[in-house]
Amino acid sequence: MKIIIHGPLAGPGWDGSPALKSWGPDQVVEVPDGNAKAVAWARGWVDTPHAELVEDVKEKETKAPAAGADVSAKASVKGSGRA
Repeated sequence: MKIIIHGPLAGPGWDGSPALKSWGPDQVVEVPDGNAKAVAWARGWVDTPHAELVEDVKEKETKAPAAGADVSAKASVKGSGRA
């Protein structure tokens, strides 16, 4: 996920560090898509007038079940001769 923070601003970072972060004017900030805490932090900034969303979290790619396995399972039920 990528946002732009319209600085200069300072505040807590997504990593939970006790040190405050400082952002310059229109600074791009990237957070890891797989880190729910980081994504929530970035969305919190986007909900304010101080930041804007550049790139949202990429959707996870899901693999479709193998077509051969699905078809053969249906064929074996139909071909069983039982009603």
